Amino acid sequence: MPQRLMTSVPAAVLMILIGLLPGDSASSRGDTPNPGPDTGAVVALVNASSPAENLFNGQFCGGVLVSPTLVLTAAHCVRGRRPASVDAVVGADNLCRGAPVPGQRLHVRTVILHPRTPQGRAVDAALLVLAGKATAAPARLPDASDRLPATGTEFGWGRDGYGGVAPCRRTSVPLRFVPGERCARAQRNLDIAPDPARQLCAVPTAEATRNTCTGDSGSPVLAANRVWGLVSWGPSCRIDDVGAYVRGASLRLWVTGIDAIHSTRRAPAEGTAGNTRGAV
Repeated sequence: MPQRLMTSVPAAVLMILIGLLPGDSASSRGDTPNPGPDTGAVVALVNASSPAENLFNGQFCGGVLVSPTLVLTAAHCVRGRRPASVDAVVGADNLCRGAPVPGQRLHVRTVILHPRTPQGRAVDAALLVLAGKATAAPARLPDASDRLPATGTEFGWGRDGYGGVAPCRRTSVPLRFVPGERCARAQRNLDIAPDPARQLCAVPTAEATRNTCTGDSGSPVLAANRVWGLVSWGPSCRIDDVGAYVRGASLRLWVTGIDAIHSTRRAPAEGTAGNTRGAV
């Protein structure tokens, strides 16, 4: 979340954005998986100190693998955190206590916040450089010329409502993209200037049972294995409320440039002590 928002958004909204609410015990919602062709790149961000048998209480945000060594997430998820305090679980689904956790747990080596725009505005996006290579296939960012689909699906571990229960298993929220003016009105009510070039707006479809909420920040909105958006913020978790998402296409050039720099540096081999935790 841009630092400007930190001082202008009410505390209740900040908790929705950042996930500052206390952790829950594992939810009974964990018995409902949602496999799909695009979800191998979905990432759970967890506290590096979390033991393997209790990742759920250490999960704080989501992300998406965009190259073998890069995870894209929301800037407000990692601003102020030490890279060594964050692990990425790539291809995660089940984080339930006492159950096998699929995916590959990797240390984060570096956090790169998106630079400010020429107008001085912060962008709610960050790249995490992994200390080892992920084996999952990365998701793609759309080109600027790619046509935005009518709908997309968010994958994450967000609560089922403000103050509600957090799932220990990844859930999905089907979303319908709406004209930017709809969330621009919400932003003006919060004294926030809209940024349509870098922002998408969406609401849950009629089939959805919840909206994106606390814990979903940084999680991807996917369609056709493209990352159309990242969960950024919303005025509430109500199912009929609009949410703002970082526009994936606006991040493509930045991500490509960072990837080019880091791909020239040989990543440590998987299994190297201190760099990768392997399967979790």
